[in-house]
Amino acid sequence: MKKQTPLTSYEAVKEKALRLLEFRSHSEEELRQKLKRQGASDEHIEDAIDFCRHYGFVNDERYAAAKAKDLMKLKKYGPRRIRAELKAKGISPELIETAMSELDEEESGTELRKLVEKKLAGDFSPKSLNRCLRYFLYRGYELRDIRGCIDETVAMNLSD
Repeated sequence: MKKQTPLTSYEAVKEKALRLLEFRSHSEEELRQKLKRQGASDEHIEDAIDFCRHYGFVNDERYAAAKAKDLMKLKKYGPRRIRAELKAKGISPELIETAMSELDEEESGTELRKLVEKKLAGDFSPKSLNRCLRYFLYRGYELRDIRGCIDETVAMNLSD
């Protein structure tokens, strides 16, 4: 296994930051932590992040909006879980709220309804309903939204 040498010059830190950003976008804080683990000095890290920010390689606002959209569409996360994930990436609360306001709440509700129907798959036993409720709470959806979708799904299927 190749031993990592500490990043001692600004140029080395900048190159490492650019290499990291080649593969996927990162938040400033995420990039800061990765460079710190490589042994870079705080001064070099801040200079490299300033360079990346200046040229548009790092943009927390754009990152937060894209990440929130991906978490909702691909991972099927709810608003609470998306906020927690963005906070863990070092995104500021203001940028998190901006990103959340750009998400389509109606689409999220429709998606939740489909997911609840799929998760229940016609099994409306109390055990199955509780399992479904816990699953979507973990995914970050609001309790009232989950209950509403479960009640709708049960009512629709019992009326058929």
